[in-house]
Amino acid sequence: MIAAILLLASSPDPMFGPDKARHAAGSFILFTSACTLMSNDCGTRNAAGITISAGLLKEIYDWKKKGHFSWQDLLWDGVGLALGAGAIWVGRNSEK
Repeated sequence: MIAAILLLASSPDPMFGPDKARHAAGSFILFTSACTLMSNDCGTRNAAGITISAGLLKEIYDWKKKGHFSWQDLLWDGVGLALGAGAIWVGRNSEK
């Protein structure tokens, strides 16, 4: 476990780099916006699919143009999606 943390900390794309907050915030905003616009029953799944696809496409673009695919960026995209799902859940359940 400690070796994995040291490996991630020393990688050229650190786990807690300055761009990770932007990944989380972007995914949060994209998910909550898409989920709000699609208020039907499957809106949450569709919003998650859109958010995951956008993050994956961004990393594929970075890989093709910059030669670097970041699993850490995808992890932070997932953090933003999870926070957005929590916010949507709280918003929907507080109305009842």
